[in-house]
Amino acid sequence: MPASLPMAAQLRRLFARPLLLLSIVMPAMAGAEPRPDNMVYLRAIDPSIEQDIRYAGAHNFTGHPLDGYAAPECMLSLDTAKALSRVQTALQKQGYGLKVFDCYRPSRAVADMARFATEPGDPRKAEFYPRVDKQDFWHLGYVARVSNHSRGSTVDLTLTGPNALPADTWTPSAAQVDCTAPYGQRWHDGALDMGTGFDCFDERAHTANPTINALAKENRQRLGSAMEKEGFAGYSKEWWHFTYSAEGAPKTVMDFPITPLTSRDVLDSSHQLIVVTTKNWDDIQGSAQRYERDGNSFRKVGDGFAVVVGKNGLAWGKGPGNVEPVAGPVKREGDGKAPAGIFRLGTAFGYDTTAATKLPYLALTPTTECVDDSASRHYNALVDGAATAKDWNSSEHMRSESGYRQGIFIEHNTPASPASGSCIFLHIWRGPTSPTLGCTAMDPADISRLFDWLDPGESPLLVQMPEAQYEQLREAWKLPPR
Repeated sequence: MPASLPMAAQLRRLFARPLLLLSIVMPAMAGAEPRPDNMVYLRAIDPSIEQDIRYAGAHNFTGHPLDGYAAPECMLSLDTAKALSRVQTALQKQGYGLKVFDCYRPSRAVADMARFATEPGDPRKAEFYPRVDKQDFWHLGYVARVSNHSRGSTVDLTLTGPNALPADTWTPSAAQVDCTAPYGQRWHDGALDMGTGFDCFDERAHTANPTINALAKENRQRLGSAMEKEGFAGYSKEWWHFTYSAEGAPKTVMDFPITPLTSRDVLDSSHQLIVVTTKNWDDIQGSAQRYERDGNSFRKVGDGFAVVVGKNGLAWGKGPGNVEPVAGPVKREGDGKAPAGIFRLGTAFGYDTTAATKLPYLALTPTTECVDDSASRHYNALVDGAATAKDWNSSEHMRSESGYRQGIFIEHNTPASPASGSCIFLHIWRGPTSPTLGCTAMDPADISRLFDWLDPGESPLLVQMPEAQYEQLREAWKLPPR
């Protein structure tokens, strides 16, 4: 190690990995800045937005995880996260989506970037800045001494879509390919061709660069237009960089560490809950109750109502921040169990052309399918079978099930992991003693009340589990009494 390196830099290089592990184990270390109430996890607001948080790992221009990234999570101010979710919704209607690379960035991580730019060594130069000296990062506009990312309203992202090459899994031994190389040759990040890769310190990454191909220009324009419609302003030097510029966007620079998302974090972001409980893991019948936030707690809304769940009961499912917090079965594809845990509520759907609901609404057609083949890239998604290139062998034809006259998509296993369960809805029951294949069903009048009551702006959640597990977790998760 060069003797000329400052002692702090030598210690950081020697102990970066142990310190990172310690920060994961003890995120509330002494002296850590507390997280402001308005800062939320994007996964708790919209888990459908893909995440590849580069600075939590080594696949970035510095070649090491940055200080303050104790978890690969996107955090943003609440208004920024909600605006980004609106962008996602608009893009999904066109067949596209978002993937984020960086969001809130602790100021200690910005200082880490600055240290890297003054120290010897270029471990990832060949990929991220092959034609730039890293000491020129600042005056070329690629690195800021004070970053808007640290204010919680700036996000680095890209555009996904049906023609994107599948994402590769990065390892330190991966070959370094120039980030300006042709789309098929450079790193496959799962996104469409945007002209360069992310964090590419090169003029071709400038948003309006004229030398990129026509398709990349079109993709940049589509992304930029969608972001601008919801109040985001782009940055001329980086096509991936957008700042939420609406009135009320946060101005304060922050330095709290990014720690793993917990179920408590997910609940803290919600103002509407539907709580479903059953007597035990195997019971097919349960009760449901609506709640609305009242300060730091929740109050009941209306009367409780009866539901039925999977023919084989419940099992822990996969939601934002969900783990297997207590003992119990784990949900798998085709197990006939409804998911237990905390889940966001997504698109409403039904037979009618329109519906009186604030939720995004999908009018089902004879060709609407929900794909339950885990080998498909459309696994756990509602698709138009007549307009989508078919890569699945199994699906639900939504108009063939009378219970789907009105329903709401439960965002279980979103984004989808193979074989973890798919096509889970709130919908109309066949009757109070007729279980489902894994959904939660109810009387038509009750699903209609949910249509009328639920508001995506209130970040509604479904909390579903057996009574004993609910009581065991209630205090830790700040759940309301049943």
